[in-house]
Amino acid sequence: MIYKYEMEKEDYSDFASGRVLHNAPNTTGFPARLGKEIMSRCLTQLRTDKNLILYDPCCGGAHLLTFIGFLYREHFAEIYGSDIDEQVLEYAKRNLKLLTEEGLLARKEQLQRDFDIYQKESHLHALESVERLERLNQTAVKQLQCFPFHIAGITRPPIQNVNIVFTDLPYGNIVDWKGSKDNHIQQMLTNIYQILDLNNSIVAIVCDKKQKVIHGNFEKIHAFHHGKRKITFLKPFT
Repeated sequence: MIYKYEMEKEDYSDFASGRVLHNAPNTTGFPARLGKEIMSRCLTQLRTDKNLILYDPCCGGAHLLTFIGFLYREHFAEIYGSDIDEQVLEYAKRNLKLLTEEGLLARKEQLQRDFDIYQKESHLHALESVERLERLNQTAVKQLQCFPFHIAGITRPPIQNVNIVFTDLPYGNIVDWKGSKDNHIQQMLTNIYQILDLNNSIVAIVCDKKQKVIHGNFEKIHAFHHGKRKITFLKPFT
């Protein structure tokens, strides 16, 4: 792929899973540069880019939501994540908590205790990362929440007026959804459509190249490939 917005390759090690952000077992971190590129493309599709609501219906440990929250927090009033795995959601809640002053301070104190005891270079690097993240943590997001939910189920998520849905679908050998791979994406999009702000919203879905992302309530406005990933942008019909 050709980057349109993130032209320069920067150092995103502050957002590495397991450094400051918590590493949820059996989940993978999302590439920060790719995440920024996708978010930049999403924002250009909106009528307004302030006081937005962001939702990741397959958030896992909320690695994606958390680093997006750090880097784009001035755009968001509310950030939500959901997942079918309630155990992994405990890590998601801890990660989203880092977007608060008290949550990041508690993480800093924990890393300082670890460094005092073990004197590991990795803990020192993590402390340096926390200090840089503190400088990004100046604007408060009003609402941060993760909740258990099966987005490919028969009910809609318990939120509304969502502006950006950005999710990395389960695929590959680590995690997968049960049932038909076509049907669960169709049902997910049916549920998502019901919670969008139809006048100001965009859906960005990252998935395996073999997965089909199509639904009668949405117009596909753009798609590109990045390695094994396919990224599809959808606008809802009003």
